[in-house]
Amino acid sequence: MTFEVINNPEFLRHSGFTQSEFKQLDALYLRAAAAKVLNYRSVECDFDEGVVSYTYHIAETQPPYLRFVISKTGPRTIMYELFQAKKGRIAKSGVFSRVVQRLQEEIEQLL
Repeated sequence: MTFEVINNPEFLRHSGFTQSEFKQLDALYLRAAAAKVLNYRSVECDFDEGVVSYTYHIAETQPPYLRFVISKTGPRTIMYELFQAKKGRIAKSGVFSRVVQRLQEEIEQLL
């Protein structure tokens, strides 16, 4: 019998929303703001529920256009969801990069 060591760096990674992930969301907003497509953003945190929401607005007075929601669903599990106005949830995954890719596609359509 032989034992094979499986190296999974994601398992050792600190669970939670990282600063670099926040910077990716912010960079998408700044790019859209430079093109004058999105003009307002808001970030809401509910520490008791373990939910963070990063919301993109076309204008401050208009309802949210895109909402990126990060929720802690377990001790080491984070769920990422993307909601769009009038469509509802358009992406959901436990992998940050998948939902950010969809967010990027939606912003690209506005540009």
